[in-house]
Amino acid sequence: MKLFHRFFLILLAFSTLPVVGMGVLMLSSRGAVQDNARLLHKRLAALTADSAERTIEQLNRALAVVADLEVSRGRKSLDLTILQHAAAGDSNVALIAILDASGVEVYRSADPDLFPDAALRERSDDPAVIQCLRTRHLALGAVVTVREQSLLPAAHPLTDGRLLYMLYSLKGLQRRLGRMPKGGRGRILLVDEAGRPLSGVGDAPPAKDWTLPAGDGEGWSDRLPSSDGPLVAASVRLQSPPWSAVSLQPRRDAYAESDAAASQAVALFLALCLIVTGAAYLLSQRLLTPIAALVAGAERVAQGDFAHLIPGLGWGELDRLGKTFNAMTEKVRHYQGIQVDRLLAEKAKVDALVSNIPDGVLMAGFDGSIIFVNATAARVLALRGPISRVSEITALPEIRHLVDSVKAGAKRVEGVIVETTLQEGRPSAVFACQALSVARQGRDEGILVLMRDVTIQRELERMKDEFFHSVVHDLRGPISIIDGMVYFLKKLQGLDERQRKYVDLAEQASKRLSELVANILDIAKLESGTMTLALSKFSSAAFLGTLRDLYRLPAESKGVSIELEAGDAGELTGDMKLLERVVMNLVGNALKFTPAGGRILLGAAGSGAEVEFFVRDTGPGIPADKLEAVFEKFKQLDSDAAARAGYGLGLSICKKVVELHRGRIWVESKDGAGSRFAFRIPRNTNP
Repeated sequence: MKLFHRFFLILLAFSTLPVVGMGVLMLSSRGAVQDNARLLHKRLAALTADSAERTIEQLNRALAVVADLEVSRGRKSLDLTILQHAAAGDSNVALIAILDASGVEVYRSADPDLFPDAALRERSDDPAVIQCLRTRHLALGAVVTVREQSLLPAAHPLTDGRLLYMLYSLKGLQRRLGRMPKGGRGRILLVDEAGRPLSGVGDAPPAKDWTLPAGDGEGWSDRLPSSDGPLVAASVRLQSPPWSAVSLQPRRDAYAESDAAASQAVALFLALCLIVTGAAYLLSQRLLTPIAALVAGAERVAQGDFAHLIPGLGWGELDRLGKTFNAMTEKVRHYQGIQVDRLLAEKAKVDALVSNIPDGVLMAGFDGSIIFVNATAARVLALRGPISRVSEITALPEIRHLVDSVKAGAKRVEGVIVETTLQEGRPSAVFACQALSVARQGRDEGILVLMRDVTIQRELERMKDEFFHSVVHDLRGPISIIDGMVYFLKKLQGLDERQRKYVDLAEQASKRLSELVANILDIAKLESGTMTLALSKFSSAAFLGTLRDLYRLPAESKGVSIELEAGDAGELTGDMKLLERVVMNLVGNALKFTPAGGRILLGAAGSGAEVEFFVRDTGPGIPADKLEAVFEKFKQLDSDAAARAGYGLGLSICKKVVELHRGRIWVESKDGAGSRFAFRIPRNTNP
């Protein structure tokens, strides 16, 4: 597409946006007018339905009053006096009568103006009577007209098998419908379940052949066919009887205002479109020549021709743009030589730096090609010469696996440990390797493999483990001797009270020393990653119940109550022995610091993928500035005798065990308000 056409279309598009917006507003205003017409007719139909239902409700009440009189008096028949009172109590009751089981009037009370003949009549052919005799429920008949007054027949069963019959005037309903604002040629009427208008109720239908479609008792239509043309119609179904209230108006009357507004909007829109199109065309022609010159100049510069200059464009701002473009081209040409030399120098520095760092660096493309390898990486990979692809690396297949994992979609892969000999006759070196995707501007450029020398760290860890195990081994021998000597001393006879006290103190010191040695060994295992989990499935409720029973007697001897919180977190999979140690440590600390008369609460909660255990006490609490230090090794927060009874390793071990279960542990406490230690672990701990 030519530049002129592109520019013309852009100008046309931007110019027509306001015009289109104006057209949309006009059309939306038309839609709003039509929506108002629809809403008006729906409200009229709803009001008509409400008025009709109130009239039916009044009729039901009138029948119910007479029926209730029958029951309340304990009589099997009603006399004429009751009917007269009922008729006098409601001005809309035109006739009320008692019918026998065959449908013949027995008693009657009627409006003499409407029914001057007082003779009893047979009404067995009345639809309301027929239905009531069949169903023994209230039944309504078709509206009848007597002396230009619309009456609704109704039949109600009595307890002795007879019927209560009533003709109820709809004049009140007719008055209410006549007061409703229908506008122009609008009509309001009631139709039966077949869609036939009820005679004498509401307005007359627009034409004799008009009918509401059967079954369309509720809804909306703006194109209902009739001999007078399409109608706007809204209908609402009554709850009882199966009638519908309908509001009608010729469509051209209902939408006359909106149709006129739409015609004006279309004419104005077309005129504005013609004006905008002509203006866009003229402006495009005016700007075509200078813009084409700018495009041609930019293309020449993009091709490396910095000597090309743009001639004068003749337009104020565009001419200044051309001159600025020429000045920029001159500066780019001036700086081009300088920047090339600088970039080459910087690249040399970067290459020298990367090539001589102690860590190995390998850059590969996603196609498997090798982009860069520094000297350290070449030694680690035992490369004897230049290679072009990752698949050619034979010494360490782990590196190929790292690259393949990133190619498969992983952004980062780490934690791979490889051991290799960098030089013949030298001990092997250990490298921690990781691979990650390198992206630029949101696009993957390649795969970077880093190889960090961790030989010294591994050797230090090994030496630390050997030291701990040596210390533990050297200490356990003397401790065993001490335990044996204490055992024999306790068996001796004739020791006085002071001597027995010394023996007990020695026994306690030996136990504390054994506990310290065990804790040091556990800390070493946990930190070195050599401790493994013995997984099993167990119930959280039984788990806590056993621990509560274990500490019940020590707690009672101190005057502290230990309780379980109601609830069961279900089953979980973990190392029950290690988790028991965590909870026992937390309960032991709580018992240590809770004074007599205090309370310790154990509990567990959780219904999803995690389970939370907690130990809450009423002890002195922990100051806010010391909460972060409670899980550190050899940390004791107080200097009293209770705090000095330990070595500050218990909570550190708890933290390591919980983290080994891929969980976390924390404490919630306020100084002087007790503490709540809690830890949360996955319900299923994978090995």
